[in-house]
Amino acid sequence: MLSHRLRCLPEWVPDVALDALVLLVAGACLFWGLGGPPIRDNNEALYADIAWAMARGGSWIIPHLDGVPYIEKPPLLYWLMALSFKAFGVGTWQARLPDALAAWLISAGCIAYGRHLGARVAGRFAALVSGTALGLVLIARTILFDPLMLLLWLSALALTVLGVHQRRRGWLRAAAVPLALATLTKGPEALLLLGLIAVLQLLWAPGAWTRAALLRFYLDPWAIALFVLLVAPWHLAALHEQPGFAWFYFINETIMRFLGRRIPDDYHAGPWWYYGPRLLIGFFQWSALLALLAWRSPRLQGQSGADLALDSARWARNAALVLTVFFSMAGNKGAYYLLPVVPLVAWWLGIKLQLAADQEVLPRLLPWLGGGAALFGVFAAVLGGVSLMPAVQAYWRQIGLPQAQFALLPALIGGVALLGLLAGALLASGRLQAGLLALGLSGVVMVGFATELDIAKTADTSQKQVAATLHAVLPGGAAMFSWQTFEDHDASLLLYGWRPLRVIDSTSADLWFGCRHAPQASICVGPQALVQARAQGQAVAVWVARSRLSSFLRSGLAFGLMRLNFRDSVVFYSPRRTHSTAPLPENPSPLP
Repeated sequence: MLSHRLRCLPEWVPDVALDALVLLVAGACLFWGLGGPPIRDNNEALYADIAWAMARGGSWIIPHLDGVPYIEKPPLLYWLMALSFKAFGVGTWQARLPDALAAWLISAGCIAYGRHLGARVAGRFAALVSGTALGLVLIARTILFDPLMLLLWLSALALTVLGVHQRRRGWLRAAAVPLALATLTKGPEALLLLGLIAVLQLLWAPGAWTRAALLRFYLDPWAIALFVLLVAPWHLAALHEQPGFAWFYFINETIMRFLGRRIPDDYHAGPWWYYGPRLLIGFFQWSALLALLAWRSPRLQGQSGADLALDSARWARNAALVLTVFFSMAGNKGAYYLLPVVPLVAWWLGIKLQLAADQEVLPRLLPWLGGGAALFGVFAAVLGGVSLMPAVQAYWRQIGLPQAQFALLPALIGGVALLGLLAGALLASGRLQAGLLALGLSGVVMVGFATELDIAKTADTSQKQVAATLHAVLPGGAAMFSWQTFEDHDASLLLYGWRPLRVIDSTSADLWFGCRHAPQASICVGPQALVQARAQGQAVAVWVARSRLSSFLRSGLAFGLMRLNFRDSVVFYSPRRTHSTAPLPENPSPLP
């Protein structure tokens, strides 16, 4: 068994203090300024609106987006966001809290797992990389299903490894719980991926098991029963309550999405090497150090099944390879699909680092790790020099980098470069923990800048400012319309107080299923709905993306409406109510 013998900080610094420092740095990356940037017009607005509807008394079985069914994903993330709204109020940080907390718990879980396996250096290393790697952190600070699914899926994998190594069915049955919850977070993908990894492990490296015995172990009836008991109720309820659920959820959303044939076509495609550069961004400041650690650290030698820590590293390495190949083969691609690779690689290499410490070869390894950290520092310094070139400065102004954030760039890049070089110097001098923490702190600096930049670019990513203007010029209960578009354009209007948002001649993929299965909701409407609202004397507003402005003007619907110009949109409106036959309900208060 690997043992913890390494001391690279003063003797009086206990292990628990080192663990606390790692979790503090990870917490700063994940929670600092979480509610600063507004709710964005992409998936954030969609998922937050669904949770808001649940918190306000909507269905907890069938998620509803803008009043119509939305069944692309299971409900666990929505449930947690709705509970967050109920506990802390409706707001941006409350909506993002479940994902950020899940990512932080991954770091805490790495530390706990390392302690259980007697590999504390490995656990602390994996926790620090997972909690500060720039790509993972930025995704975890966004409302997506993947961070929560990752926490639960990694928990199921870790418990499965314990069960297989110790031949204890209790661990396997315990794994069924987070696996079921992962399935309730993002669908059958969680079960499929863990099953694929387990089967490949059975075929390639069963260890001391015979393949038949390991297969019987996997198919433990109590583990299967527990999984089904947790997963089945919601799926059966959804099948009963929502027509069309089985085809859309199981076939269209799972199989057809993987094949790149989902209806409607709202997926992102890419070449087979799509994930290569994105993994570099995912690891970011850790990339060079991890590459050198993989190259120069001791190999995972020893018979499979003889050492739990080594087995866990092999499982993590194999899982990272399987996931990379699997998603590279898929027709549908997204940068966040490979989120699990970051903690898996961090754990694999963390065990190799632990092995180097136990074999007393760490002094030969640390200069290489210092070189990897210093290389990142040099990269940041070079980037800083390039940013001072007039042509580069002109380009950043052209793409709209705000002046205040532009002025901060030299300090940001300089700070990150200094931390990288400091980490390199500390590692090269033999101070492992201090060097790793210094490199982790660069993540805090970069996330802080990214947060301020998101806030400054509110007009480009959210309708928060548009909604505030409309609340000032329109009475409560005004009929709000959007011209053809919805997701990635104006969906955040929902969270900032304009519900329902009726889409004229909708081209929305996200509303496609709901508008066909709940036509009575009248969310997807034709031009006549706007004409009728005006004829009834309602106050109205129509949000129009500038890219579709000409088609709206050609429709003639703008006649008689006033106009508000924004950066990427124009809102046509009429604030007065005349000939109204009944009072209209007030819109809910917007998010702060």
